[in-house]
Amino acid sequence: MTFQKIINNPRVRLKNVMQAALLTSAILCLPLSNAYAETMSLGGWDITGFGTIGYAETDKYNDLVLKRNITQKSKKIEDNPWLIDSRLGLQARKELSPGWDAVGQIVAQEKVDNSLEEAIEMAFVRYHDGENFSFRLGRMVLDTFQLSDYRNVGYSYHWVRPPTEFYGWIPYSHYDGFKAVYEIGDFDSLLRFEAFIGKSKSTVNIGYKDDPTSLNYVKSAPVFGGGVTWEKDDLTLRAYISRYRFVENTNALKALLGYVNEPIVAGYWPEAQQIANDYAIENVKVTYGALGFSWTPGSWHYQGEFSFVDAGNFGTYDGERAYIQIGRRFGDFLPHITYSKSWDDRDFPYEPPSPTGNTELDAGLSVLYNGILKDNLSSGTIDQYTISLGLRWDFATQKALKVQCDRTTLNENSLGVFPTQNTFDNQERHFSKDTRTWCSATLDWVF
Repeated sequence: MTFQKIINNPRVRLKNVMQAALLTSAILCLPLSNAYAETMSLGGWDITGFGTIGYAETDKYNDLVLKRNITQKSKKIEDNPWLIDSRLGLQARKELSPGWDAVGQIVAQEKVDNSLEEAIEMAFVRYHDGENFSFRLGRMVLDTFQLSDYRNVGYSYHWVRPPTEFYGWIPYSHYDGFKAVYEIGDFDSLLRFEAFIGKSKSTVNIGYKDDPTSLNYVKSAPVFGGGVTWEKDDLTLRAYISRYRFVENTNALKALLGYVNEPIVAGYWPEAQQIANDYAIENVKVTYGALGFSWTPGSWHYQGEFSFVDAGNFGTYDGERAYIQIGRRFGDFLPHITYSKSWDDRDFPYEPPSPTGNTELDAGLSVLYNGILKDNLSSGTIDQYTISLGLRWDFATQKALKVQCDRTTLNENSLGVFPTQNTFDNQERHFSKDTRTWCSATLDWVF
């Protein structure tokens, strides 16, 4: 079976994909190990790149779909398991004049919005005074979290994919704006201060369907924040905080507000409007905060983060999340274990509508309460934890083969990242607390 046939078959077993990945890695390492050991140059531009070919058991269960993040189409990932982690990126840098340079990066990957404009992750000009201060203007990666700078570069971290509880819910990967950096340090340690402001947008698919109310455009302006990073020897500590203002409601929320404003609903159940308004995100401000560390003493590797989301409404994510990873290198191999958890204790606090005496109307109001209003909270809830076991093998220069198995326990109706196929029109989804196990493999390289 050829590798192309394998990745086009959504039912193929992980064993076959591993065999194909090993074969591909052997082929890749022959012509590329020396040719791309250094940065390529083209017309004064320094060119580098990265790639990932992956496979995961996205279609293993008939009541839940494994996803990397909410910007991916649920059905497409389910039908094409090799798309979940596969990507190809190119980055270019050119020195314009002393102190000035330009940087661009484009990444091909599975997203709801696969336009060229959304594929551009970086496109900025940068000034550095030669000492401590620098600034950037243009499109930059949104580096609120520890891995944000290189989330797309699979070779740069040891997982198959970053912990879903921590990174899977983030709608934005880049922003258009301004960033200033001030650094103090020497060869022993470095202290870096950052501040940014701009705007960001994305299209997400939180549920399973791909209809207009399931594919939602999300825009924030302004987004602003700052942070501090301290590096000394093998230890890095990082703290960041940012603030976002949502510009408008999503398609799903616009539809929800339309339902509750129908005269018959407003007349018999006026409280529905207040419930819908508590979901609305237009002009809502959300605060994200994160603390992280990375420590690599000798052959050991320790890494962790904690973050919180302070939203104050039902229309977006909320709660806290954290992970800790421990690994140890044995030559070319690095086994590791990770525990990641997301807490969201929000409950639906509203009572159902009182009976009107009209059977048909009562049935319609029940659908609105259970199937639309109450059910929408599940789409923004990530209340789960995962234990991951993984192995990284650096089998050739600038290339690594990784395998990982995740055991996830999801609490009731924790459907904020992993959607359920049991999505029926105008009915509440019921997902009881349960455990799921998925395995994945990737071949990662840089050049």
